[in-house]
Amino acid sequence: MNHDKTKNVQPDNTPSFIRTQHQFTQYIRDPKNSPKPTDIEGRRMDMYRDLLFTNISNVLSDAFPVLKTISDPEHWEELCRDFFTHHQSHSPYFSEISQEFIQFLQTERLQNPLAKGDFPFLLELTHYEWAELYVSIAEEDETNSNGISDPLNEILTVTSTALSLAYTYPVHKISPDILPTEPSEETTYLVVYRSTDNRATFLETTAMTHALLTALSDNTELTTKELLSKLAEDLQHPDPQVVIDGGLTILQDFISRGIVITSH
Repeated sequence: MNHDKTKNVQPDNTPSFIRTQHQFTQYIRDPKNSPKPTDIEGRRMDMYRDLLFTNISNVLSDAFPVLKTISDPEHWEELCRDFFTHHQSHSPYFSEISQEFIQFLQTERLQNPLAKGDFPFLLELTHYEWAELYVSIAEEDETNSNGISDPLNEILTVTSTALSLAYTYPVHKISPDILPTEPSEETTYLVVYRSTDNRATFLETTAMTHALLTALSDNTELTTKELLSKLAEDLQHPDPQVVIDGGLTILQDFISRGIVITSH
């Protein structure tokens, strides 16, 4: 028995305005591979397309100024357009576009053959520039460093406006004149924080300092002396007092900068 296959085709019951919206957004994102909606004036569609892309590329330019500066203009535009076309953002906020861009670099960008022309340090540099933006707008903690009088016997933590970071490239030195092609022999450790005059700035640190701040970042129970003693044990240091004394010196500097605060 012959069956008419057309009887099995389900009609498209999607309301026409929804179909128009889908066509609209598809064309806005990818005009080269999507048909232009026929019920919207072509000149107006092109204006929307250019306006939205310009807004997104301007946000990316502001969020990643170093990356834009060192990039060839055509490559930068291609990178922005690739993000605009293919990434489905999970946040509606412009302030979080930079984080969405990093997610894009970790996912969709890898599928693009043009990614072979990206800087090898692209992901680390964008993360570093995101960190500067993050600490500049992060909400301040209710507690602060002013009331710390006996740091060794108090429970301390890292403020929400500071991040301790580790990179395989010297991201803080990258410029048009410094474009590394291979990871450094030594890890780059940085603390990105908001200074007392509300500017995002950074300090170069060491593996020891990074380990200390990482331990402090979610500390709610251990006093500084207990934490440093545990760190000395983890490092198998022959003289724990050296770790305690050195850690206290570092912490006193970070307390004065507002990087380390009381936990309660």
